[in-house]
Amino acid sequence: MSLPDSTLENLVDALRFSNKPNIIVEGQDDEIIYGTLVERLGRFDVGFFSAGSKETLLQLYEELSEYENAGDFRHAPVAFIADRDMWLFRRIPDQYDDIIWTEGYSIENDLYSYAKLRDRIGNEAEYDQILDAISMWFAYKVEEYLEKNPPEKIFESIRDEEHVDVAYHLNQVVPPEKTTLSPDLEFLSSDHERVREVRSAYHLQLRGKLLFQLLVRFLNKPKQGFTDATVSYHGLYNDAITVPESNQLFSRLEKEVQEKLDKQKR
Repeated sequence: MSLPDSTLENLVDALRFSNKPNIIVEGQDDEIIYGTLVERLGRFDVGFFSAGSKETLLQLYEELSEYENAGDFRHAPVAFIADRDMWLFRRIPDQYDDIIWTEGYSIENDLYSYAKLRDRIGNEAEYDQILDAISMWFAYKVEEYLEKNPPEKIFESIRDEEHVDVAYHLNQVVPPEKTTLSPDLEFLSSDHERVREVRSAYHLQLRGKLLFQLLVRFLNKPKQGFTDATVSYHGLYNDAITVPESNQLFSRLEKEVQEKLDKQKR
């Protein structure tokens, strides 16, 4: 659940007074996906909180680590799960090694990949053309990020990260009814190898929210005389987590979470 005000203080208090193990995820959208994980572990056996943002989650992790090192604070076992985001393209800082990280850019990417959602589109050339365009733009954003945060840069804290803005809706990147980048979009040509890498592994490397927005755009197209298709973003989440192919994703997460929690009980 989300706390009414997911401040560090509230989250620390929630863990301090909890009498059962806890899972901490980033945001409210994550709750829809990770709710399935909680059901598998036992809704009454684990606590479940969203920190509100990745930054808050990592700050909480840092704060708990400091308390534990000082030996002056005890709390119930807790497993942190976070999106790699741009850290997919550079190594994760050593101090965050004990966090459970997504395989791809975000949990949406992992769900898209495991649930084989691309198969729902079929051989749609227009879909692939849009993926080509998004990959060119996103490769540019990756290079912009790595210029500010090169692999050799050492992060003492999440506050040391310099961000680039990738929180664009698909319509801002590739307008509806188009297959090319918006002329209003900031974009410079990127290294061909970077573009090729992003495009070939688009299911893991493109921002997951863009992939789901693209699916919604195509699945809502009128087909075979039906003009009132109403596939929603969150509806697609709920659908994807129930397909048999997603079981492998949740089995992996369940195993990793259980290992983290058991390790802290010793």
